[in-house]
Amino acid sequence: MNASEFYQSNNLEKYPTKYLNQCKKCITMHVDNWNPETYLWILQEVDVPYVPEEWYKLLSTYGKDRSKVTGMTIIGRYLSKMKLKQWN
Repeated sequence: MNASEFYQSNNLEKYPTKYLNQCKKCITMHVDNWNPETYLWILQEVDVPYVPEEWYKLLSTYGKDRSKVTGMTIIGRYLSKMKLKQWN
């Protein structure tokens, strides 16, 4: 698989290649965007902060139709947002 199929981590001690060991699809398979217990561990693995207000902003924008929302819908956008300098 291509590197783009994997989430990058800031935790280089645990992930020296900068990538998680499981692909995005496998990691997010059981994510419920409305239940933090199902995705907080992913945020911890990629070493980004959890800012509930930012998560719920994305959820209100992209999660309006629950039937179209997958585990990757919000987390991908959230991780992209957390890469911005203001969140370092």
